[in-house]
Amino acid sequence: MAEQQEQQVQPPLNTPLSPGVSHCDLVMKGGITSGVIYPRLVSDLSAQYVFKNIGGTSAGAIAAGASAAAEYGRQHGNAGAFAALAKLPEMLGEALPGGRTRLFTLFQPVPALRRHFDVLVGALNRKPVAAVASVLTGMVAMQLGLTLLIVLVGGLLLAPFLHLLVPSLGGVWTLVAGVAAQAAIVVLLLLLAKLAASGKGVWLLKLVILAVVIAAVGAIWCRREEALLLIGAAAGLLAVAALIVAVLVVAVAWLFTSGLLKGLKGNGYGFCGGLTQADNGGLSALTDWLTGYFNDLAGLKPTDPPLSFGQLWGTDDPAKPREINLEVMTSAVSQQMVYSVPFRPGTPTFFYDPTEWARLFPKTVMDALERAIVADPEGDSGDKPEPGTVVVNLDGRPLRRLPGRAHLPVVVAIRMSLSFPVLLSAVPLYSIDWSLKENNDRKKQIRELPSEAERARLPLRATKIWFSDGGIGSNMPLHMFDALLPRHPTFAVNLKKEHPDYPIVTPEIPDNAGGRVYLAENPSAGRLRHWQDPDLEREYTVGGSNPRKSPGGGLVGFLLSIVDTMQNWRDEIMFPVPGFRDRIIQISQKPSEGGLNLDMPPPTIAALAGAGGMAALRLVKRFHALGSTPALGWEQHRRDRLATFLGVMQPGCVSLATTLTPPSGWLYLLDQSSKYDPAMKAEAERFVLGVIDLGDRAQARPSGDKILLDIGAPKPIPQVRIVPRI
Repeated sequence: MAEQQEQQVQPPLNTPLSPGVSHCDLVMKGGITSGVIYPRLVSDLSAQYVFKNIGGTSAGAIAAGASAAAEYGRQHGNAGAFAALAKLPEMLGEALPGGRTRLFTLFQPVPALRRHFDVLVGALNRKPVAAVASVLTGMVAMQLGLTLLIVLVGGLLLAPFLHLLVPSLGGVWTLVAGVAAQAAIVVLLLLLAKLAASGKGVWLLKLVILAVVIAAVGAIWCRREEALLLIGAAAGLLAVAALIVAVLVVAVAWLFTSGLLKGLKGNGYGFCGGLTQADNGGLSALTDWLTGYFNDLAGLKPTDPPLSFGQLWGTDDPAKPREINLEVMTSAVSQQMVYSVPFRPGTPTFFYDPTEWARLFPKTVMDALERAIVADPEGDSGDKPEPGTVVVNLDGRPLRRLPGRAHLPVVVAIRMSLSFPVLLSAVPLYSIDWSLKENNDRKKQIRELPSEAERARLPLRATKIWFSDGGIGSNMPLHMFDALLPRHPTFAVNLKKEHPDYPIVTPEIPDNAGGRVYLAENPSAGRLRHWQDPDLEREYTVGGSNPRKSPGGGLVGFLLSIVDTMQNWRDEIMFPVPGFRDRIIQISQKPSEGGLNLDMPPPTIAALAGAGGMAALRLVKRFHALGSTPALGWEQHRRDRLATFLGVMQPGCVSLATTLTPPSGWLYLLDQSSKYDPAMKAEAERFVLGVIDLGDRAQARPSGDKILLDIGAPKPIPQVRIVPRI
């Protein structure tokens, strides 16, 4: 019976929405290649829900953009939008000639960094020894000419020691033998490094050392009357050979690093800008692909302008209600700030350099930005320069104002959120630093000029701001779309490591015990958070009886935990809060899944996609009216939210009533503000008196006892405070 019920709950992919369809919001965590989890999850949810607000960070931002585009397509005649989205993991897992997947080819390094990229990609997700060995062999392969030169010099330095060991060799042959010996040592070490990179080099290294020791002992025994001389010569030969190898390693590492740093600086501190490179067989890179993919899901033609926020909203007025609201996070690392895109009202005006952005966005996007300035020359940002003012960067190049929010292409926002440091180039924007006296003086001069032509001759200088991955500041933006008393659920998707007590079982099942997905199913569940012993290797075997420790594991784990804390503490403190924990579906990943695993094989991609489908099933079963426990999760969520609201607001009103009494001690302050006209002052007085009355009523009981509703609120109890909107 339960099996039949579950089959009824499981919605066929992308079936037409029922008349009683529900709305939901969706927030998705970042994770680079972990984003392959989301298409099935979103597609399966779409059979029972209409997406109202959609948000995310990094790879979650890609999923959010695709979800918004598919919802727009569904509402504008593209009935197969979510069916197409569901097939995305299959497309990304397609095996291409050369053994790579389509997912891997989205990340195309610029030519100057191609070889560096290949070297470092080969070291990803390996154990430390194997990773170092892989990088070392790759660096040597990049500098074959230098390697041959150092081997030649090393051979010349080894020749005197070889002459002592083998006097019968002539001068020329001694030199040849020295070069051959040095070359053999380098080749042997590279071979061992190659084997170590594959995890098979340890036993061979021991065998080589044993063979060398036996050969040395045998040679010395045969000429034992010259033992001291031979030992000294052998020791000198080994010391010089080791020195030459060290020089080789330092030299190739120096050249590799200097070339890498130069290339990264010239490409916005990332290997990949996002545009398609000529040496990649015509396969589209990330930003080109996203631009076309969003249009395809939205039911737009490839030749149409890229999908914009105004199209999603159904209006060009940011203040009006929006049909589909999309928000993603980005990190302005130059300002140590995070923003949501599209930017909030009052955000400083941002400018872009067309030359720089042409290396990040396809021509269709650049053309759309130019058209947007013509269509909306004023924009909707906070501190607009005077009409006719020219804004330049440090090099004196004229900048363009970023279009108003409605005209901004969706792909621009997604690319600003997905800028994983070093892998993807940061996105440069500019803004005028009004804290500088020079800019304020120039602003006064410009205002005094009567014509735009004269103003254009006094340019304002803007300061560059690097925008990088949204996950730097908020990798799981649980604050998005949250309301004191929600009218529909806001689901959040968290990606995490396997729990040691709940490893992912095979075949996978959607229950909490299966290890793959977890959803709190009662008010007390979901409050506990697991953390790993800092002395263990970060990739220890889940469920292992003897997890491995590494000598440097404590220090490495400590340092990495500092970074994790700076990145995630704001998100982590919200996980156990009632009204949050019950709406977060948590999906576990194995070490070989997601993250920087750019080259995941098709079965792994399929497994992650299936996990997304299981997560959607769990949410529908618990929250939707057609679920196996009809809307039980939604009713529990509303009950917790109401109890939390009462537990926070009622004691808060009691405290406010005391603070606001007498009201005249506060209201006179409004007389000093020019922003309050008489009608607003009257409304302010009415509101303050209402708050005082509300607080007094909460305290005025015949028994004289106070009944504060925070006692019945689920724990931990949050607090209401004034914070800026991100």
